[in-house]
Order: sequence, then structure tokens, then C-alpha cells
Amino acid sequence: MRRKSQEIKGLLGFTQDEMAQLLRLHRCTVSRFELGNGNIPYHSNVLLGAMLTYIQSSEAKADLPAALEEQETQQAVRLQKLIKENEYQYERLSRKLIKAQANYAYNEKATKLLYFLRERAEELPEVSPDVLRLLERRVKASLLKQSKADVLALELQVDLLVYQKMLLERKQYQISPKVNENNAS
Repeated sequence: MRRKSQEIKGLLGFTQDEMAQLLRLHRCTVSRFELGNGNIPYHSNVLLGAMLTYIQSSEAKADLPAALEEQETQQAVRLQKLIKENEYQYERLSRKLIKAQANYAYNEKATKLLYFLRERAEELPEVSPDVLRLLERRVKASLLKQSKADVLALELQVDLLVYQKMLLERKQYQISPKVNENNAS
């Protein structure tokens, strides 16, 4: 019975105190009824039945009081702001990703070239060992600053923003007809 009473409260949206006031009962009586330890008077049972019947009806689903219309409009406005914020974040992170990918590509090329120069040091006496060490330190520092893992993290963030945008647009599509119908009436 406890689960059924929670479903009833969930359907109606009222607290136990509010239910008691509506049904003209003491809160203790409503509590006992919810626990399955008692019954409520006939007149209260009729009102509860009428409320449950209405809230589950197509009429209740079609009715939208002004306060709920305002909520629908606010939801649409908030959703539009979230979409704009998503687009801004996507653009910002995309630029950052492109820069990070380019930096990593430069560092990868420099690392390969350093490896080549170290392997051929005897054949290329023009290349100073001091210069090689200096370049190696710079490349290592750059790789620490912008690693392949950092690039991957940015790629994942951009991918998440793409999926988030899809979800936001789907939600916008779902609520747009409701908002347009409510504003038309």
C-alpha cells in the first residue's frame, strides 16, 4: 500500500498536509490511509477518486493553466540559451583543439627529426651536440605542455559538445510544438 500511496501523491503533486486539507481530514488520518492502516471517509474517497480520474484524463493533459504556459515558455527560452552556450563552447574548444593538434604535430615532427639527428650524429658533424640537447629540452618541455593525452581530452570534450547539441536540439524539437500550441491559443 505504501507504494500505491506514493504513486497517488506523485500523480497529484500534493504533500500529505495538502492532501489532508483538501480532503478535510487530519494529517494522521491521511498518513494511516497511505500506510494501509485505515480508510478515509466516503466523501474524501469520492474527491480523491475524482482528482485521480481528472489528472489521468486527456482533458487534464490538454489543459494548461497560465502558470504552466509560462513554465513552458521559460523552458523554451532556457533551452535556447543552453543551445547558444553549447555553440559558443563548441567554437571555443574547436579552435583550441586545432591549435593543440597543430602544436602536437610540430612537436612530433621535431621529436622524429631529433631522433634522426642523434642516430646520424657521426655522419653529420655540422650538428652540434649542444644544439641537439637544447632542442631536445625544448621539445620535451613542449610535449609536457601539450601531450597527446591533452589533445585526446580536447577531442572528447568537442565530441561531448556535439552529442550535447544533438540532445538539446531533440529536446527543443519535442517542446517547440507545445510552446507554439500554447501561444496560439
